Amino acid sequence: MPHRPLRRRFASLCAVLCLLLLSACATPSLTNAWKDPNFAGPPAKRVLVLGISNSDAHRRIFEDAFVQALREHGVDAVPAYPKLPERGEIARDRIQAAVAASGADAVLVTRPIKVEHQVDVSPAPSPMGWYGTGFYGWYGAVWAAQPATFTQYDVLTLESTLWNLGSEHVTWSGTTKSIESDDIARFTARLAKVLIEQMRRDGVL
Repeated sequence: MPHRPLRRRFASLCAVLCLLLLSACATPSLTNAWKDPNFAGPPAKRVLVLGISNSDAHRRIFEDAFVQALREHGVDAVPAYPKLPERGEIARDRIQAAVAASGADAVLVTRPIKVEHQVDVSPAPSPMGWYGTGFYGWYGAVWAAQPATFTQYDVLTLESTLWNLGSEHVTWSGTTKSIESDDIARFTARLAKVLIEQMRRDGVL
C-alpha cells in the first residue's frame, strides 16, 4: 500500500490547517465602524466600561480586562460592576448614580448581537492508485475512503458603543466578529486591541 502514508499525511495536514484557521479567526475582526460626523472632541478622558452578559463572572472578567487594556493605551478607565453588580437590566437611576460616582465622561457598552453555529467540512483525500481485488484491495480502498473532517464552532458578533455622557449621544460604534472563546480574559484583550486602536485613529479616545 504505497499511498497510505501519503493519505495519512494529507488528512493530518487538513486537520492542522483547520486548527490554524480557527486560531486566526479567534482574533476579533472589525466588520463595521461608525463615528458621529458632528463629534469635534475632545477625546474621552475617563471611560466607564460596561459589559452586557448573562454571566456575572464573564462580565467581571470582561470589564476588568478591557479596563486594563484601556489603561495600557493611556486612557483612564473603570469597570462598572463594583457600582452596578446587578444581573439583567439595570434601573436608570442606578446607572446615573454609578456614572456620577465614577467621574467618567464616557461609557463604553459592549453587548452580544448574535451567535452563529458554523460547520466546516474538509473533504476526504481522493483514492490514489488501483488497489485490486481481495482483502488487500479492500483494505486499501477503505483507507482511501476516509470520511471528511468536520469542524464545528460558534461565531460571536458583538456591538461596542461609546457614549458621550455630557451630550448623551453616541460618538462611536463598532461591530466585531470572532470565534467564541472560553478564555474570556484573552479574548477581551484581543477585542480591546482592535477596538481601541480604531477609536484612537478616529479621535474619540
